[in-house]
Amino acid sequence: MYYIKEAAQLSGVSVKTLHHYDKLGLLSPLKSENGYRLYSEADLERLQIILFYKYLGFPLKEIAELLAQEGQDLLPHLLRQLQSLEQEKERLDILISTLRKTIQAQKGERKITTEEKFAGFTYEAHRSYHDQAVEKYGQAVVDEAIGRQAGQEEQVTAAFNRIFRNLANNLQQGLPAAAETNQEQAAQLLQTIRRYSFDCSLEIFAQIGRGYAANPEFKENIDQFGAGTARYTADVIAVYVQKQGE
Repeated sequence: MYYIKEAAQLSGVSVKTLHHYDKLGLLSPLKSENGYRLYSEADLERLQIILFYKYLGFPLKEIAELLAQEGQDLLPHLLRQLQSLEQEKERLDILISTLRKTIQAQKGERKITTEEKFAGFTYEAHRSYHDQAVEKYGQAVVDEAIGRQAGQEEQVTAAFNRIFRNLANNLQQGLPAAAETNQEQAAQLLQTIRRYSFDCSLEIFAQIGRGYAANPEFKENIDQFGAGTARYTADVIAVYVQKQGE
């Protein structure tokens, strides 16, 4: 058994944070007769799970719900976290490669294509997107998306990048959102979401489109293809959804 200061030193978590976890019912160790918190090995294993989820961007409320669903069995959490971290590693490897190529291009050591500049960037490249996706669409939808993308991360990245790049080019050419080529890109985007993420309805697709322009992180990411691309994409999707609903 470990006193709270020992548990804090072992885990790198502050005593104040452990008190907070106990208050939330997230990690409640045994109490001695004099009121001291005593942490068992099982408590520390649970703390490890909590810290992994925090690193992956999960809010404490959702971590509590996930832990409650599985009861005392920690293995499903470990497997889920391993899968998420492995996917993140693959995305980071792509981004590191992209950054190295860009640095080499800036030094004049090589040329870099437009496609290579954006390798590794997708509309869900940030971990915090996970929280927003769960909040909007539910954990089951997000889990389905993760499962569909497993082992296909590069294909997913390329598919989304291709669409956003095409839309950015159309924006530069001054094409209206309702232009046929833009509506074709919207249809491809919806098909790509359905293939690699979840069975997206037109209503949810409309919400996603609005999020591209309204959410600062989505907007910043998509606008890397060209200033205004996020707003333009949102407009293209809005027209597409309206036409499909007619």
